[in-house]
Amino acid sequence: MAIPIPNRASGFTVGHFEADVKIDVFIDLQCPHSRQLWPNLMAVREQYKDARLNITVHIITLSNHRQAWDVSLGLFALAQNNALTAFDFIGFLFSKQELFYNQPFLKKTHADLQNLVTDFAVEFADVNREEHRLKTQEHDVYIAARTPIRFAATRAVWATPTLFINNADDVPLDHRSTLRDWRTVLDPLLN
Repeated sequence: MAIPIPNRASGFTVGHFEADVKIDVFIDLQCPHSRQLWPNLMAVREQYKDARLNITVHIITLSNHRQAWDVSLGLFALAQNNALTAFDFIGFLFSKQELFYNQPFLKKTHADLQNLVTDFAVEFADVNREEHRLKTQEHDVYIAARTPIRFAATRAVWATPTLFINNADDVPLDHRSTLRDWRTVLDPLLN
C-alpha cells in the first residue's frame, strides 16, 4: 500500500537550507542509544553551524518502546513545525527518559503516561496544560507523528539511531561516535 502524501516532509531540520551535506537521523525518544547519540549530534550541529550542512531528525517509535508513541505526540504537539523548539525539547525529553522507560511504567496506565507527557511540556515551555493535552489528540499531530515512522519504513530503518549522510546508509558512525569521529567523516565532504 502506498504512503499518503503528508502535509510536510518528515523530520525536523536545522542548518543550512542549501546544504552540501545532509544528515538524516532516525531516533526513538525512549531509546537509550538515541539518548547517547544526542549530545554528540548537538556538538556536530554546533561545530558545523556555519557550514553548508543540515541535520534532519526523524522521530520514530520502536515496537519495544511502548511509551515512545505518546512522548512523540507530546513533542509534535509542542514543537509543531518549529525545528529549534523540537531539538531543544528532544534534549529535554532525553534528560527525563528514565521517567518513561519500560520499568517505571510497568504498572502504570496510559492516562499516567499522557499526564507525564503534558507535565514535560508544561515544565519545558510553560504551556497551558489542557491546551497541550488536547493538541496531542489532534488529527494533524497524529499525522505529523506518523509520517516519520512511515518514511523510516521506506528507508528500511528498523533500529535507532540510524544515520544517513547524503542518503548513503553505509555511515561509519553510531551512538558511541565522538565529535572527532564525526569530523573524520564530515570534514572531507565539506572541503
